[in-house]
Amino acid sequence: MDAISTRSEVRERTSKSAAHERQGGTDSRVMVTVVVPALNEADAIGKVVRGLAARYPEYEILVVDDGSVDGTGSMAREAGARVIHHGWNQGYGSSLRTGCRHAKGEVVVCFDGDGQHDPNDVERLVAEIGRFDMVVGTRTADSHRPLSRRPGKWVMCRFADFLAGTKIPDVNSGLRAFKRDVILRYLHLMPTGFSFSTTSTFAMLKSGRPVKWVPIKVEQRIGKSSVSQLRHGFQALLLMLRLTTLFEPLKVFLPISAMFMAIAIAFLVANLIMGHTVPQTSVIMSVSSVMVFLMGLVIDQVAALRREKHE
Repeated sequence: MDAISTRSEVRERTSKSAAHERQGGTDSRVMVTVVVPALNEADAIGKVVRGLAARYPEYEILVVDDGSVDGTGSMAREAGARVIHHGWNQGYGSSLRTGCRHAKGEVVVCFDGDGQHDPNDVERLVAEIGRFDMVVGTRTADSHRPLSRRPGKWVMCRFADFLAGTKIPDVNSGLRAFKRDVILRYLHLMPTGFSFSTTSTFAMLKSGRPVKWVPIKVEQRIGKSSVSQLRHGFQALLLMLRLTTLFEPLKVFLPISAMFMAIAIAFLVANLIMGHTVPQTSVIMSVSSVMVFLMGLVIDQVAALRREKHE
């Protein structure tokens, strides 16, 4: 009943906003903006925009053309979308940042432009936004997943669970919805590349924001993907480590400090058993342990100040 009532409220508010604009009102805000980042998606973008526009005539469909050379932007506009052009290819994350800044909606939905997402899932995510700051479409087991990407995705998911300290159903799903005023507070953390989804997941979880996971099924994309599994996967792992350092640095520095101290104690005990003096290795490792611990404390305070500035 909560989901049904929320869905009805969303439609009522968006319909009133759309009617207000048609009547010449000055309030150009709408309830929901669907942001579609697109790079050379001429084969799919028209179908994607028409599907969204037909399903949600009251929503704003905003396509960010990230320097496409195949007419993607023109096709999106002809299909009924509002289009923002990047003069050159700036990256997936940069496109979403642009979309979030220029969105007119109170809720922003990220929707891939390659045809893999079902427009019907958008409403399911939006219906949960009243109680949650971010709602993520979690890809089900029967979703299309290229075999070549499965090993890397498994490693990334396990690493994400470890760093986050909780089970993350889908760390980098491209279909997600945000309260616009909330995501704007974290845009300074969002990278320009393919790690926007991962970063937003960590930012919300580490900040204690309420997050909802909604199961979705994705189909095989139209056209060829521009994602490099090896390069972008490695970048994503480094990014998660950096985000953990930003939001919970002691989780990174304490284990390193403990490891150095354990090595120092092991060398000390071994040398004392053999009747030797305190080894130089123990001294170096123990000092390193203290230095890393103190560094972690300082970075923890700096990170807290940086987060408070934007939150």
